[in-house]
Amino acid sequence: MKKLFYSLFILATTAMTFSSCEDVPAPFDFPNPGGDTPAPTIDPAGSGTQADPYNVAAAIEFTQQLEPGTESPTTIYIKGKISSIREAYTAQYGNGTFYISDDGSGQNTFLIYRALYLGNKKFTASDTQIQEGDEVIICGTVTNYNGTLETQQNKAYLYSLNGTTAGGGGGGDTPGEATGDGSLTNPFNSVAANNYAKSLASGEESDKDVYIKGKISSIREEFSTQYGNASFYISDDGNEAGQFYVFRTLYLGNKKFTASDTQIQKGDEVIICGRVTNYQGNTPETVQNKSYIYSLNGKSEGGGGGDTPGGEGEAKGSGTQSDPWNAVAANNFAKSLAADSPSSDSYYIKGKIAKIANNGQFNAQYGNASFYISDDGKDENTFYVFRTLYLGNNKWVDGNTQIKVGDEVVIYGKLVNYRGNTPETQQNESYIYSLNGKTSDDGSGGGGGGEQTGAGSYDAPYSVAAAVEAGSGSGVYVKAYIVGYVEGQVLAEGAHFTADGCNVKTNLLIADSSSETNVANCIPVQLPSGNVRTGLNLQDNPGNLGKQVLLYGNIEKYFGTTGVKSVTYAEIGGSGIGTKP
Repeated sequence: MKKLFYSLFILATTAMTFSSCEDVPAPFDFPNPGGDTPAPTIDPAGSGTQADPYNVAAAIEFTQQLEPGTESPTTIYIKGKISSIREAYTAQYGNGTFYISDDGSGQNTFLIYRALYLGNKKFTASDTQIQEGDEVIICGTVTNYNGTLETQQNKAYLYSLNGTTAGGGGGGDTPGEATGDGSLTNPFNSVAANNYAKSLASGEESDKDVYIKGKISSIREEFSTQYGNASFYISDDGNEAGQFYVFRTLYLGNKKFTASDTQIQKGDEVIICGRVTNYQGNTPETVQNKSYIYSLNGKSEGGGGGDTPGGEGEAKGSGTQSDPWNAVAANNFAKSLAADSPSSDSYYIKGKIAKIANNGQFNAQYGNASFYISDDGKDENTFYVFRTLYLGNNKWVDGNTQIKVGDEVVIYGKLVNYRGNTPETQQNESYIYSLNGKTSDDGSGGGGGGEQTGAGSYDAPYSVAAAVEAGSGSGVYVKAYIVGYVEGQVLAEGAHFTADGCNVKTNLLIADSSSETNVANCIPVQLPSGNVRTGLNLQDNPGNLGKQVLLYGNIEKYFGTTGVKSVTYAEIGGSGIGTKP
């Protein structure tokens, strides 16, 4: 009898337990489909790009294919409606956590975990808070976190909120027409600046300063005397379309803003000079405190006053080997620098010697010379070439040709605004690239040091000399010999004509001769990450030194001179590397 009563008691207790559980709520909503969740009624759609973002169903499908605990190798865009908010944005951490779905319901949701705000920036107290039902586009990497499909913490951000963006980029070229080449005389527009920055690896800084022109479309942080910098967006017409983010840039003259300086306003026309980066692989912007306002509504400041005076003094050139600055343009650029701060890049300047400074001729004791150049050799609108080295970036020795008034020279090197009022070349950091058309004292000519051959095709690739003459070009072939690499940021200082001790994987030097050791006859090649870098760099492949290589890429400025960038295919030693076009 006791056993019967015990069995009835157990049955009753079990029944009460199951019925009681029905009234206990789940601790939190489960964000992913599975179990008894109905199958998706919305088909996956989109390609995950900025122009064609995934819908939530497609994002779920994409993320489910990842191995648990792994992060997606690429940034994707996801579009949906906020269905519930776990953590609203706060100024303390700057991020938010919420679920999105295709229809705003709690079914078939995707977790947006600790995502940053518009523009890939931290949320501030003045920003608009998210709400359930908001339509958003998220940009970032995703992960399958122990079965939970979500964005990677702090590696995603709100690209748009109810159709409003704040300049955050990524996922392809910025819509609109890209113009300019990034030089002082032909600055990038905002679209070209975005595209250039997006071509960099995630977190990589550009290896040179570029110029970007536009109108201020919105201001995120005005200039302040506390930090001396400002953050704002610029575009061609002052509207948000195609805008570029100028992040914590310095003021005119590459100086910190002071209380007496003019504050920026929406609609102001500016030219920005400085380094750019692809921040976290999805936000093109200027590098913090490594850019400045070169001009504000047409006014520039460089210690020595405005641009070089003289009605007949027209600035010409872009500072490249194929299009050197004249003396006026060189003066204007140097005046834009902060006092006594040499330019980060080297540039080419062409002119005729108008006057030789006192005791300024080359001598064997110091190996350098000081003189003035102008367009026509007259002592007007001159630029001061101060203590420059000789041909080939070498010290002058007895027996070398001496300079004289009227000689035509091309100078290559860094510039400085000495004491804020004297634009000139930096002492011993420039040299005569060519003297009356010769790049060496043995009578050889300029133009890359070799014969200009080829048309840039596979069957008739450019020589180095022909690439220099072309100056620019997209999707062309260049054939030459690997002769070295560049260490550091300055071509003239960092050129190494050996593979011994090479610790650089990102570039090569090529020339028309396998035995070339004159940097004036070489051009640098940028090696992008991937198969091309793996197969060509001299650190891992020292045997490539002296070998002939065929490259497919773009001819553009690199290390301040003509170079080859964006290489996607190469042939060396009878083998192909990369994808042949």
